[in-house]
Amino acid sequence: MKKITLAALIIASFAAATAQAQSNVVVYGVVDLGLAKTSGSSIVERENQASRIGFKGTEDLGNGLKAIFNLESEFKADTGAQATANTLFDRQAWVGLTGNFGTVYLGRTKDLLDGTLARVDPFNTYGVIGKINEPVMRGGQSPNGPAAGGSVVGASRVSNSVTYNSPTFSGFVISGQVVASEIKDADSGYSVVATYDMGPASAHAGYQKKVQTVANAAAEPTLWLVGGGYKFGPAKVTFDYSKADTDVAVNGEFKSFLIGLAYDIGGGAIKASYVKQKQDSSLVSGKETAKAFGLGYDYPLSKRTAVYGYAGRDQFSDKSVYQLGMTHKF
Repeated sequence: MKKITLAALIIASFAAATAQAQSNVVVYGVVDLGLAKTSGSSIVERENQASRIGFKGTEDLGNGLKAIFNLESEFKADTGAQATANTLFDRQAWVGLTGNFGTVYLGRTKDLLDGTLARVDPFNTYGVIGKINEPVMRGGQSPNGPAAGGSVVGASRVSNSVTYNSPTFSGFVISGQVVASEIKDADSGYSVVATYDMGPASAHAGYQKKVQTVANAAAEPTLWLVGGGYKFGPAKVTFDYSKADTDVAVNGEFKSFLIGLAYDIGGGAIKASYVKQKQDSSLVSGKETAKAFGLGYDYPLSKRTAVYGYAGRDQFSDKSVYQLGMTHKF
């Protein structure tokens, strides 16, 4: 009861702030839910995009300088429960400054390298297809396979971080992120990413040294990736390549690639992707650890509401996946 009361008070406080200062505080969110089926399992209600509610705002400090903040909480639309137990703002919880120098902020936010996946995955790392592509490109394995588990290098979110995004220079943006370990004798992590967006072309490249979560850890995992895309009229073709080094001999390295296609047709968009991964270690060489393809269609009913249908095949685990649902943004 105390947790519910606290959340209600926080939401009420931001609602009051919004009423008083519409120009610099925004309440936003997504509610997404549908039906999904994985072969060998029961039909379940699940999201495509993560359902969330968030608050973001700015304060003009003068001379082009602004204070900024973002608080965002994920919840399960089928039950109403928080997605992460005992953590109210699990997606975003940061404060910072923005100006002519760029933007810098401190707190919990998206991992820089992981954030580039949405640039190339037609499924935006969402749903039954995106949730296969996502861990594979992080250096993990298929979530449907026998060796499924947490990603070996990459992560979705990082806490205790300091993130910087430069101004745009001829389409280029340089970003850096430091993640404090806050543990004695454990190294902090860092990431560097460069992105390019100009007309129909886009590209990115990045490198990451993973933060250590235990003291005196011998392993220093790293991840690097490169990707891009090009839009030809109604079609956009994308690709991504990542190499994750676990720095543990028996786990070795994971090399992954993704090819994507989005095609605008019939008022909506057809999506397709193919992802594959191989592992090299002291035990195996060129072992295939993931291979999957997906096909889907998104159809907008309005600027804020859409329906979707997805189907795919995880060939490594020999499982098929299907999903139908709708999403609404506010």
